[in-house]
Amino acid sequence: MSKYKKALSLENLKQELKKDLESSPAYLNNKYGRGIAGSRVSEPMPLFEQAGAEKVMENGTNAYVVVGKDRPSSVFSGYGGRGDSGAGTVDLICGRMSHNPSAVNSNNEELKADPDFKLDASRVYISQKTDIDDNFDLVDGKVGRSEAKAGIGIKSDAVRIIGREGVKIVTGTDVKDSTGENIYSISGIDLIAGNDDVGLQPLLLGNNTNESLKKLTDYVDKLAGIVSTAITYQMKFNAKTAAHTHITAFFGTPTAPSETLVPAGIQVSKDLGTKTIKDLIKFRTNLKFHKQTYYASSGKKYINSKHNNTN
Repeated sequence: MSKYKKALSLENLKQELKKDLESSPAYLNNKYGRGIAGSRVSEPMPLFEQAGAEKVMENGTNAYVVVGKDRPSSVFSGYGGRGDSGAGTVDLICGRMSHNPSAVNSNNEELKADPDFKLDASRVYISQKTDIDDNFDLVDGKVGRSEAKAGIGIKSDAVRIIGREGVKIVTGTDVKDSTGENIYSISGIDLIAGNDDVGLQPLLLGNNTNESLKKLTDYVDKLAGIVSTAITYQMKFNAKTAAHTHITAFFGTPTAPSETLVPAGIQVSKDLGTKTIKDLIKFRTNLKFHKQTYYASSGKKYINSKHNNTN
């Protein structure tokens, strides 16, 4: 069950302001603003610890656009913190300190906050050079980690990507990356639930899987037919055997081979050898080709995606 906060909280405000708001009738008359109709409201929020290369746009609502250099936390963090060039970054944040914003520390002193990729409520982070997986504390998956490359990260409680006419997630469109290095392989798409890449498996290709299952069903049906035919041959021989009787002229004297069983035995051996065995060999050959085509990674219609994975 979701836990909801008060619509208007006066906690973690500067003590003097909090007392004034709680005791002043003027507050009820909107002196400080109560946020109605999009007006200003007195709410707890930290100041931003601005770095020298950063330009900040904000309007007292705990929402920021920060244009600067790569900085996932303190002014010493990221490629901006170590003084790299080519690390231009735009950081869009709504809700610094998220679930527990505060304007002051325990000593009632104004609080300044650094970017916090875990605690801040919503963020779109766009950087020319960054370690995007490390910033958001993401597992490797099968795609691997991105280091010192251009990256975009989007994080919030709920993220929606909406296309009125379709959404495409595409990789491998260019031959060079943002640093000018050649891209030699196609990276896939990992769908990872719980930020846990243990047991990550390739996605199935629907058309190939469907075709594979249909053919496998046909093979099973053919095997049933082969077995049914073999049983029919054997039943014919069994019927001859059940109806056969021996008549001996002298007690203890071996009789001659049965005139009915000998040709029946020859016929069932012939049927099993020329038809059933031949059909079984063909069946096993087809199965081998089927396994190679659909279940081997080198197969023409391999049912697993070679690039995209999920858990």
